[in-house]
Amino acid sequence: MANIHALAVVTAIAVIVTTVAYSAAGAYSASNLQFRWNDQGSFDYLSTMFGGRISACNSSDLPANLKSYSFKMTYDGENLGALQTGGANILPHSTSVMSAKFSTEDKRISEMFFSFLDTEIGGTDVTRIDSRKMSVEETIESSIIGFIPISFSKQYSGEEFSHMMNQKTKCDV
Repeated sequence: MANIHALAVVTAIAVIVTTVAYSAAGAYSASNLQFRWNDQGSFDYLSTMFGGRISACNSSDLPANLKSYSFKMTYDGENLGALQTGGANILPHSTSVMSAKFSTEDKRISEMFFSFLDTEIGGTDVTRIDSRKMSVEETIESSIIGFIPISFSKQYSGEEFSHMMNQKTKCDV
């Protein structure tokens, strides 16, 4: 009788550990997703104001569990706005396209700065905006076992982020 109870306990522990490990692997895969603007090569900051679609590439061998993807744009420490998507479960070696929504406190200021920054980054440089003061914080949110939140953040310069959103991902090759 004791062997049956011990076997049941060991089996239950194995199931719990496997579930947690698989869920943690999905969160880890989410942290390694590659993102780009859906229309590859057409990203600019002004276009983010109208929302858009973002492609997420999962080049790993495990599915990725993504609760949300967002990026917050700042210029010289001042918030210009943020773009956020909903979640997705992305199969290994595949791409998911997600709709994104832009939010800002002052749309007029964001529009002006984004149009100036796009010309600066594009090389036409018709303004006195210093593109080196632009920064973007990317946040990937996931969860373990569906209810333990975990997030991963990366910091980019405005120019680095623009290049990343315009380049191909491993799923595009």
